Amino acid sequence: MEPTQQPAEPTPEPTPSANIEVVVHSAPKFWPFMGVGAAVGIIIAFISAYSGPENPDFSRGSVAGFLMVGFAIAGVLLAGIVFLIVDRVTLKRGRRATAVPTGEPEHR
Repeated sequence: MEPTQQPAEPTPEPTPSANIEVVVHSAPKFWPFMGVGAAVGIIIAFISAYSGPENPDFSRGSVAGFLMVGFAIAGVLLAGIVFLIVDRVTLKRGRRATAVPTGEPEHR
């Protein structure tokens, strides 16, 4: 009779993972919102710099540069607020789904 070899520590039986409930929604992308906000601010700065009367102390280019910085920052801030609103609306319209884990867990 041959002796059977047993491992030093018995390996635990893999337990089936429970299904995970998740919320699926389409989230907007952050950087396109910021880029559009900055671009709109720069366009408004050019329009306001070149549509008003010319200042004898400053050239139109320097006025446009100063306004571009301020309006671009304001555009990015407003775009961030719009992004947050759109993200919350899409999150509320999300649907619940069940995720089924497959394969081996990555972390033990």
